[in-house]
Amino acid sequence: MAQGAGYVVVDLWRAKPGMGEQVDRLLMDAAPRFRAAPGVVSVDYTRLEDTSDTYLVIFRYVDRAAREAFVATDDLRDTMAALRQVWDLESPIYRGEAIV
Repeated sequence: MAQGAGYVVVDLWRAKPGMGEQVDRLLMDAAPRFRAAPGVVSVDYTRLEDTSDTYLVIFRYVDRAAREAFVATDDLRDTMAALRQVWDLESPIYRGEAIV
């Protein structure tokens, strides 16, 4: 039986000029670790169609507490510090409780 997400976070990231490959590498390296973290249901990164630098990022958690615990991990903090060198947050972060 599939586990549903109780809390979802969605945002857009934009790679800094010439940094798309570095963003891709960092995301590919982090994805398996993030997906294995307690309380994480899924982590998805996709490059938006018709762009070479904009990423849709979706994190799904079992609940808000799982999100808060994940955000407090050294792994996420270290990864985000590396990403800040190569990308910019493009939008507000959208957060909410899942309805299904």
